Amino acid sequence: MKVLIIGGVAAGTKAAAKLKRMNPAADVTILTKGKDISYAGCGLPYYVGGLIPEKEQLIVNTPAKFTELTGAKVLVEREVTSLDASAKQLAAKNLRTGMEETYSYDECVIACGASSIVPPLQGVSLPGVFTMRTPDDAIELRDYVERTGAKRAVVAGGGFIGLEAAENLAAKGLSVTVIDMADQIMPGFDKEMADYAKRHLEKKGIKVLLNTRLEAVLGDSKAAGVKIPDGELKADVVVMSLGIRPNTAFLKDTGLEMMPNGTILVDSQMKTNLPNAYMRQVTVSA
Repeated sequence: MKVLIIGGVAAGTKAAAKLKRMNPAADVTILTKGKDISYAGCGLPYYVGGLIPEKEQLIVNTPAKFTELTGAKVLVEREVTSLDASAKQLAAKNLRTGMEETYSYDECVIACGASSIVPPLQGVSLPGVFTMRTPDDAIELRDYVERTGAKRAVVAGGGFIGLEAAENLAAKGLSVTVIDMADQIMPGFDKEMADYAKRHLEKKGIKVLLNTRLEAVLGDSKAAGVKIPDGELKADVVVMSLGIRPNTAFLKDTGLEMMPNGTILVDSQMKTNLPNAYMRQVTVSA
């Protein structure tokens, strides 16, 4: 049996390891867009703050080590661009060579994860604007702060990753402001708990602005601040922590049943409506 798994990190690697334990003879291959297949996502903000001192400590497994441990093959820097369920094959762009490659399968597991939401606003592509989703994000943010001597930061988004990023930027000595469109931080928590967390942040010197929408990132050659409804906030660093969206755009013409936001619909066994195609997800709280 030949199984292709689209995506690594927690979901893809767990699926691959389980399949090889159940059927050691199975030909299991992971295709992943990134260079890292298994990393400590919840630790990324703490690398920024220095609590995790070395970037190597973020990596749980290298592709070579994972293959040695499980027997599953890993192909990194392969961006899957299309899937043909009737032919049981998919196409992927080799990001190292730029060439398109075709892979066949008996069963396919979709574990492509999600990406940070970056709204189409002025200035979001300027140097000094970061997301917090991969080891490269954390490494680049910490390097930028240390290299430029950044003094002020704005974190857009008051969820867990945003608050952890704010706390760790403050630990680096930056003056930090968190802004959020909602009337509380920590969405999903009751208001009393969220208000307690807000007061705790403010005691640590982190300013929290609620009911505040990000309208633009200001600056010419690099980030210099953000525009909000009530005016402007100066910032040398801007962290976008506005949520995530599924990495499923490449599947839109496959006939796969999805919600309008790109979430894949599955049955009780995580099977999609396409033949021989399954979904794999892992819920991880930071």
